Amino acid sequence: MSVLGPLIALLGVVVGGALSYVFAALGESRKERWALGREWRGRKIDAYATYMADVRHLRDSAQRVAAGAGLDDTALPLSREEGVERLSEANLVRNRSFETVTLLADGEVVEAGRALNRAVWRLEWFARGLLDDRDTEGWRTACHAYSDAVNAFHECARRELGVQGRFTPREPEVSPRSRYEQERKLTGG
Repeated sequence: MSVLGPLIALLGVVVGGALSYVFAALGESRKERWALGREWRGRKIDAYATYMADVRHLRDSAQRVAAGAGLDDTALPLSREEGVERLSEANLVRNRSFETVTLLADGEVVEAGRALNRAVWRLEWFARGLLDDRDTEGWRTACHAYSDAVNAFHECARRELGVQGRFTPREPEVSPRSRYEQERKLTGG
């Protein structure tokens, strides 16, 4: 009786068992990486959405105070005295949510967030009277810069998250008065 036959069979079982273990471990590792990546993507989406909501709240507050100072006619006016505390609180909240973004995002998204912070601060400074609060053209320019910064942040965040589809950038808001005047010119009225 030859010993070679059972040894080959035993070697086949050992090699088959080892390969089965290796492939199962690789598959499990890939599944864990996929689940972890999915969890981190979910956390990033939450962080980006919270940050954008906080930036928007700061911008809305600045816009209302600016309306009270005569710089903006698209928002309900709020006096500077009432608005300063609101601006301070909104800026603190925005700062906390941006810290979460800096912990989770890649460098491109963080840089876009920093540019957005600078743009919304400029609006806040106009509202606080730290910049010339009679410069309506400067206010409009700052509003356009804010819209551009929001678009850049959205593009970077979407790219990092792998969001498919075409991005539609937002346009700066046009005041009802400006729109009305434009329409009157077009109709000759």
